[in-house]
Amino acid sequence: KYLLYAIGEIALVMIGILLALQVNTWNEWSKNRVKEKEVLVNLVENFELNIEALESDIERLFEFNTSSRIVLNVLDNQQPFTDSLAKHFHRARVPKTILSLSQSGYEQYKNMGYDIIIDKPTSKEIVDFFEATLPTWFTNYSQVNAQYVPFIDHHVPLFIYKSESLVPINMDYLYRDDYYLGWMRAYMEGRNTLIEMESEFIKENQRVLHLIKDELND
Repeated sequence: KYLLYAIGEIALVMIGILLALQVNTWNEWSKNRVKEKEVLVNLVENFELNIEALESDIERLFEFNTSSRIVLNVLDNQQPFTDSLAKHFHRARVPKTILSLSQSGYEQYKNMGYDIIIDKPTSKEIVDFFEATLPTWFTNYSQVNAQYVPFIDHHVPLFIYKSESLVPINMDYLYRDDYYLGWMRAYMEGRNTLIEMESEFIKENQRVLHLIKDELND
């Protein structure tokens, strides 16, 4: 009887320990799911902000190209300068734009540990995007977006600089300045390339964002 009683006591203690471990594991799992949700929500916000930044940049590039077309039309047809053209001369000489994308959500994810997201395929997509896709895209973007210093040096003495506007010093000279005209056209082509690159990159951002939202809903 004493042996059975002792065995029963031991069994109860072991069951109590197992239950305590199970509760502790469950609590830890629940805490991690709260952290996982926080990470996923921040990643969603990260991607949405970056998509918004890319869309806004594309709008600016279109505006600059509109100004470039106006300037080139005036110069090609040797039309006189009017005050309304000053803002277009200013926009036309801007080669590209300065784009900044956020990675704060991903930095939080790294700090918490990659295991915090249960779904491994989704986790891999996120890591691949920020560790491979984004750096490669930015390298290509920077190459296309680089300013050509010799043209800037050529451009400076041709205008009177005012706030958000440029006034040509000599329109007759600009009509014949093939170097200036050539680079105006080159800038337009560069912007068109950036618009295409950013439009495709928006699609990739949206694809990964969709995966994250699906995981968040699950």
